[in-house]
Amino acid sequence: MKQYLLLLGADQFLRERSYSGGKSINNYQVWTAIKGAKYRYNAYFDFCINADPLNYEELKNEIEYYKMQGYEPKSIVPLNDWTLKVANKLNKAYGLPYLEEKVVDACRDKNLMKSLLAHAEVPTPKFAAFNNKIQLKKLLKEFKFPVVIKPLEFGGSGGVYLANNENECFSAYMKSQEIMSKYADTFKVSKSIFLIEEFVDSDDEVSVEVLCSENVNKVITITEKYLSPKPWFTEMGHVVPSHRYEDDNIKRLAVQTCEALGINRGLAHVEIKIKGNELFVIEVAARPGGDAIMDLIESSYNINPYQLHIASYINNKDEIPEIFTPHKTAAIAFMKAPKGKITKINFPDVSEDKTIKRIGLLKNIGDIVNEPENWSNREGLIEFVWDKIPIIKEYKHINKANQLANEIFECSEINDE
Repeated sequence: MKQYLLLLGADQFLRERSYSGGKSINNYQVWTAIKGAKYRYNAYFDFCINADPLNYEELKNEIEYYKMQGYEPKSIVPLNDWTLKVANKLNKAYGLPYLEEKVVDACRDKNLMKSLLAHAEVPTPKFAAFNNKIQLKKLLKEFKFPVVIKPLEFGGSGGVYLANNENECFSAYMKSQEIMSKYADTFKVSKSIFLIEEFVDSDDEVSVEVLCSENVNKVITITEKYLSPKPWFTEMGHVVPSHRYEDDNIKRLAVQTCEALGINRGLAHVEIKIKGNELFVIEVAARPGGDAIMDLIESSYNINPYQLHIASYINNKDEIPEIFTPHKTAAIAFMKAPKGKITKINFPDVSEDKTIKRIGLLKNIGDIVNEPENWSNREGLIEFVWDKIPIIKEYKHINKANQLANEIFECSEINDE
């Protein structure tokens, strides 16, 4: 039997380096799964299974078919939130290493997640779940404004809104419902349950990338996050490593968080708000961080974190490196064009700027530029690399992205008729 690694979610935008990570492990074939693969075949991979990566039965049928052709999975590895459940269910079915179902549930259901964190005395903002306006109105008596309204199981800042009073709270709930009615069925998540959460009023936020194993959980790095202006929470940039990358308090909290949820395999992505000397865990994901954070780690640390993640799904008992050391600083910034309709796209010469690694445009002429509400409202991205490790919070990647957004995108005003 020939063995392959089935990477679920590997075809997702900004997760391309997962193929390289998988290919470096014992030279296994690296497969992914794509619905309608014959029309959307990704030739970077050794093969594409024609199946919805979120559909257990479709995947199992395809795996069984190729088993008869002489191929069997060495591991089925989830690379995003949506594929966690199905990947681990398949691993269990085939007798392969997997994350326990209760761990997967704890990392997807924010109400369960925060309950477990609170029980373990991990600091997290006050929260409560609700599924209708009557319940929300009753809960408002227990919270002080401002608060945050968010879906139970979604990500990418989708459906997450700040509310400063009761009316804004109901409006935020309606908008969050609209987002979930649009995306919930596609991503197979709840469209009816939401969370109200105490707002931690701080612009300082990090994510901690933790490599988890059976024996020990080890922080790879701390990523500095840059958010859009209130009332939105879209991530507009990241820097690896953060100037706080040696902060032992942040590291200890991230490790404690993973232990509280029982994560003992693969990478975990722990989001932490910093307010003065206080730290608050906002959310946790049992998978590699998105937004090309893994690519930034590779540029900064000279390691491919996808390799570590995938290897842990084969054997989570191997020794973890004692220390991870950054050699450069890597950053990504997402471009926001002026509001309006994109009428022209320019390509300014950036060939002499050695700090720019690449520029990617996400919108076309005729597209409408809206407020930075969630991941879908970005017009482009820029990746940077520079030599010095940061000692303070810097904004040069954000400033450069803003400058180039204004040069690249020409927009006309939209007249309301």
